[in-house]
Amino acid sequence: MPDLMELSELRARRERWIDAPPQTVYDLITDVAASAAWTPDLVSAQYETEGVPQVGSWFTAVNADVRHDHEWVTRSRVHAAEAGREFAWYVVVQGVDATLWHYRLRPRDGGTLVTESWQVEHLFPVMGTSREELLALKAHNTAGMEATLNALADAATARHTRSPR
Repeated sequence: MPDLMELSELRARRERWIDAPPQTVYDLITDVAASAAWTPDLVSAQYETEGVPQVGSWFTAVNADVRHDHEWVTRSRVHAAEAGREFAWYVVVQGVDATLWHYRLRPRDGGTLVTESWQVEHLFPVMGTSREELLALKAHNTAGMEATLNALADAATARHTRSPR
């Protein structure tokens, strides 16, 4: 695939303050099966092994893109899993780390400042074959991050207000 653009152009980051402690937010993010409720393109996800997610754990996800009316399956490997602080994974394509999704959690003002980021590590034709298609993917994922963080905030706040303090 020819160099369509610098990989550094295929990064996005969004932040959102959430009225819940970092551990509550972390528990929601790492529950990949439940995350379909607040992640726009995610239909379902499941860890391949039981237990607490840790570096090296794998999960499989079914994704759907309503813009193009299709579904696809991805396999991801957990890259960082530090309770209450960060969770990250690589989407692996043909044995190669294709994209990195990352959440950082920082306590702030009685809640949590959540930073979600996405970056392409290796281009594959399925991501797009033109600069315009790749920029559209970035825009789509950026909008998805904003929607995810807003829905995650609602879920975390609801869980936090229901739990005894």
